[in-house]
Amino acid sequence: MHRIFESGQARLSCLWITAMMALTSIHHIFRLGYGLLIPTLILTLVPYALLRWYAATGNTAVMKTYSLYSALMFVWFGLIDGFLDHVLKVLGLENLTFLPGGEAEVVKTTLSLWSPAAGQVFYEGTGVLTFIAGVFGMLYLVRMIRAKHAADRTEQLNMLHN
Repeated sequence: MHRIFESGQARLSCLWITAMMALTSIHHIFRLGYGLLIPTLILTLVPYALLRWYAATGNTAVMKTYSLYSALMFVWFGLIDGFLDHVLKVLGLENLTFLPGGEAEVVKTTLSLWSPAAGQVFYEGTGVLTFIAGVFGMLYLVRMIRAKHAADRTEQLNMLHN
């Protein structure tokens, strides 16, 4: 494994980004159906695959790809969908999303639970949890990047002194 995993920041980043993607996968499959199962599974596994690849190779381009992928997934699913739609709606505020169907008081879903109210709580709840997991994912992503930069600087200083 590459040294970035020694700090634990990469593991925590990957854990939270994967949680965000798993929650948004459940959320969107509940709304739109099982046809999203394979695409959401792929999107959920990409962060883990990228970090494993980085751990095996130490290739900085792979870490940058992981960072960009994680940030883009957070912006789209955590911020635009999770926060601007579901968090604001749960807080009783007008949602600011441009996503189709976001303006509906009760969003129609393909799947259902034992009651419409339970389904609505589940749907909105997974949207809110997507945002929360994404915030932690971004926090640990920033910490991981800082740890890598600090390790790189230390390595460069050690090379200069040798």
